Amino acid sequence: MGKKIKLKIYTLGCKVNQYDSGWLSAQLAGYGFELAKNGADVAIVNTCAVTKNAIRKSRQIISKARKENPQAKIIVIGCWPKTYKLTTSELGVDLVVNSRELNVIIDEVKKIFNKRESEIVLGHSVLVANDKARYFIKIQDGCEQFCAYCIIPFARGKIKSRLADEIIDEIKAAIERGFKEFVLTGIHLGLYGKDLGDINLVGLLQKIVELPNLGRVRLSSIELNEVNDDLINLIANNDKLCKHLHIPLQSGCDKILKLMNRPYDIKFFRVRVEKIKKAMPGIALTTDVIIGFPGETEEDFNIMYNFIKEINFSRLHVFPFSAHEKTKAYLMLGKVDSKEKERRAEELRELSRGLEKKYRRGFDGKIADVLVERIVEGKYRGKTEHYFDIEFSEDQLSDKKDAVKLELKNIVKVLI
Repeated sequence: MGKKIKLKIYTLGCKVNQYDSGWLSAQLAGYGFELAKNGADVAIVNTCAVTKNAIRKSRQIISKARKENPQAKIIVIGCWPKTYKLTTSELGVDLVVNSRELNVIIDEVKKIFNKRESEIVLGHSVLVANDKARYFIKIQDGCEQFCAYCIIPFARGKIKSRLADEIIDEIKAAIERGFKEFVLTGIHLGLYGKDLGDINLVGLLQKIVELPNLGRVRLSSIELNEVNDDLINLIANNDKLCKHLHIPLQSGCDKILKLMNRPYDIKFFRVRVEKIKKAMPGIALTTDVIIGFPGETEEDFNIMYNFIKEINFSRLHVFPFSAHEKTKAYLMLGKVDSKEKERRAEELRELSRGLEKKYRRGFDGKIADVLVERIVEGKYRGKTEHYFDIEFSEDQLSDKKDAVKLELKNIVKVLI
């Protein structure tokens, strides 16, 4: 078959980008490439462009790839070239692939090294092992929502869902490998199947939860207006679906939500959350919040702060607003001073710490399912179904028979 070509992939950004890099790595292994820590023959940089800071980091990683692999062909892919239509001369690299189609990227890499279809070793049915304990699986890509602050629709394009059978086959293979938690990821997860016509997210989940030997399934970020009654009922009544939803709020003020072009108001948000909590008391609700969006006054911030306390999230992810020149928000008036943004952000982070402690206290003395992710100095560490970290020792097991199952990728019952 000849000497294998050494490959290294650098990845920035979200779990979807990480999945894409894992898929590329697995596929290229079938064409005679092997992974290398450095000194590779080809280095692929999978970039992010969601913020200016992400673009800056992408430039830095390209320089790092060149330094660590001085003889390598440097290839740049991902959101940055897709959004800005970058050229090789602009970046000083050997190849820039503006397409987000993974098969197109594979073909371009093969051309450089004259790899033919007949040289496939592994084929196309391979696992993307992108986490030591959990299996992240991309089920769709693309977004058409065009929020005023977001570059993703430009970087990812229209919604494109994977076929259900393809997803099911990948999960089956990962179950056989011992994975016990599956995280469904996507750019606009709740609209899975919109482009297929014959299935939606609920339909896909119904197929997944019927798989033999399945551990548990978690959804990544999903828009609240897509958490419909069918989805709520399915999660509430199936033990294999984690009682955790990450639902981006972005702002708790109607004025700012309208400027952001978000598809809901706080009244809708409140009513839908009440329905979720009534169906699933104790469910973990985490969220994203953007601080200092153009036009956000102190009064707007206080409205948001109080709304977040009212909803009683279990954790917040707080992001000071960062203007991107390709979005509508870039030209909006009423910019918030950077120091003021950071002050407001820290207030919300402090609120988040309090909300998280309060939420965890509700589990004192209860039994929890924990996915063991690692063992450090005799202590087991992992995540509960409700998405908070826990550390415990063997003597805390609720059932001593579970002691033999204490290893990575096993779900065990422990006493918190």
